[in-house]
Order: sequence, then structure tokens, then C-alpha cells
Amino acid sequence: MRDDFQSVYLKEIGVQTPISSFVDANEKEVVIEAAGAEKVVEQIQTYNKAEISIPSQTVEVAEPAATIKEEVTPSPVFVSGSDDLVALKAKAEACKACELVESRNQLVFGDGNENADIVFIGEAPNRDEDLDGKPFVGANGVLFERMLASIGLNRGEIYMMHGVKCRPQHNRAPKPKEFMACESFLNAQLGKVEPKLICLLGRVVAQTMLKTDASLTELREGRFTYRGTPVVVIDHPSYLLRAQQNKRRAWQDLNRLKIYFQSL
Repeated sequence: MRDDFQSVYLKEIGVQTPISSFVDANEKEVVIEAAGAEKVVEQIQTYNKAEISIPSQTVEVAEPAATIKEEVTPSPVFVSGSDDLVALKAKAEACKACELVESRNQLVFGDGNENADIVFIGEAPNRDEDLDGKPFVGANGVLFERMLASIGLNRGEIYMMHGVKCRPQHNRAPKPKEFMACESFLNAQLGKVEPKLICLLGRVVAQTMLKTDASLTELREGRFTYRGTPVVVIDHPSYLLRAQQNKRRAWQDLNRLKIYFQSL
């Protein structure tokens, strides 16, 4: 009787759904008020149509990471023990182990007596040397020759070169990697000349070759060796041109150099 009453009641309010749709498996009573019937029917119809509305979402796609360009340093040119100074110079001309090859005018390899007992080494070519292709020319060269003459030497009796063979732009100090790029050539040159004494000109080349952070004063007053060869350090001519008040100490250094050289 109760089911008939519910059927009639639902029919009167326009619901054509069987009563079984509103009774669960345990036959529990489902009470539907008239005011909510239309809403129930609407929800059932919507469900039957399987219309599911999904709100649109903005998906942000990350931009690909920027490509990092890895700096690759070319390997230094292979130097053979059988290479003479002419062959070494040719290989140095072809070397591209650092960026200085792109800005130089000429390679400044070395000059002087290939059998010299003393070798003078500066840090790197300046503008005059870069244009001429030889070490210690221009104003630096004039003063350097006077320094040599004061201890009884001349360019024909010595061998001279730089730790770095190409000029750094704007006469800046060479970078450690630039010294490293030329190190095999420097060592090969010393191996061919076989000097009794090496004289390093200035703080930069001395600190680099001797692998020390000692001050210039400590370097000038000390005694060192490089690959078994005695080393002394004096002021670079370019420094003395800028600081002429130090020429007196340079004279003292040159005399110590002369005495030490003659004792070998």
C-alpha cells in the first residue's frame, strides 16, 4: 500500500522513474519531498547523459634551458727533443693553444747566441717587440743593452726570450694559462741553449716560473734554480723606465749578477 501511494504521488508530481530506483539494496525507505523531486530528476538525467564539465587549465610549458657552451682549451703543440731552435720556432708559429695568437702581429720567439752561457727571460712581448718580432727592442731594448754593457756583456753573447711568445693586448700581464701554453717551448729552448745561468726579468715571470708568491724584493735577494739551472731575478727594463729612482738598486743587482755568473 505504501509503494502504491509513493507511485501515485511521484506520478502526480511528474516523476516517471520506478520506485525501485529510490530504494537501496536493503529496502530502506527513501523519502523525497516534492520541492526536491525535480532537482533529483535533473541530477539523474545529467548523470545518465555522462556530461562531465572539466574546467580549463592553463598549462605553462617551461622553456628549454639555455645551452651552456663549454670552453675548450686546445692542447699545446707537441715538442720533440730532436727539434732544433728553428724547428721549435716553426712549431710555435703554428701554435693555437691560447687566444693570443688571434691578436698578435708577430711571434717573438727568441734571439741571440744559441750557445750562450746566460739566458735572459722576460714575461711577454710589448708593442715594439710584437711589431719587430724580436725581444728587447725599442726603448726597453736600449736600456737593456746599457744594462748588459755595465757588466761587460752584449746581445751577441747572450740568449734572450720571453715566457710568453705572443703579446697580450694593451700590454697586460700574461695569464697563467698563457704561460702554460708556452711552457713546452720555453723549456725546449733552455734545453737547446743549456745555459749556466738564467736571469729572470721582473716579478711576473719570476713568480710564474719559480711557482712562488714571493715579493720582488725577496726574489731579487734570493737564489733559485729552474730545472737544475741557477736563477737570479732583477728588475725588468720596462719597470726601470717607469721608476727611474730604482736604477741605483738595479745597478747593485747587476753587479751581484756579474759576480755570481763569473763564479759558475
